Amino acid sequence: MQDKSKDTETVWVTLGPEGTNHDVVLRNHLLQRGREARIFHAPDASGMLACCIRGEATHMMICAAHREAAEIVAIAQYRHGILLTDTFIATSQPLAILSRSDVGRPRSIALHPATRPYTSLVEFEEVIEVSSTVAAFEGLQQGKWDSALTQRRFADCAEVKVVRPVDAARDAWLVLSRG
Repeated sequence: MQDKSKDTETVWVTLGPEGTNHDVVLRNHLLQRGREARIFHAPDASGMLACCIRGEATHMMICAAHREAAEIVAIAQYRHGILLTDTFIATSQPLAILSRSDVGRPRSIALHPATRPYTSLVEFEEVIEVSSTVAAFEGLQQGKWDSALTQRRFADCAEVKVVRPVDAARDAWLVLSRG
């Protein structure tokens, strides 16, 4: 006999890795609604959509401010029948520009492209786009760049200093679900 509980399991996919704004907002969203679900993390918006198309996830969530959101929503709905089923407003984690403590004058900064307009970057000679705010911080720790526009909670790390706090963004979030 087939286990029916597996057929109705709710599985969400969002952008990762764990600890990104997408991950934190999704976990809070589910908690506030008293829902339980498995969560997968995709490295990019196309990977999220592919996960839903293959049936590995029943729902996906993306920030409306993500530069690929409009295209992903259109492709999901019109080509694959994965429909927009919910929207909500949520505040992301507070951000900051963090720099390595051993760098006197930071010249390079890594950031997720969606965070680029959040603050002035004129003092940086090189801006490096990475896949997430978590990846920006990880590269900072590894010495790949001098600074990162990343989550303020990482300021507790001994090797970094806060250059500038950046207020948390308040964004619209989109939920798509398989028919």
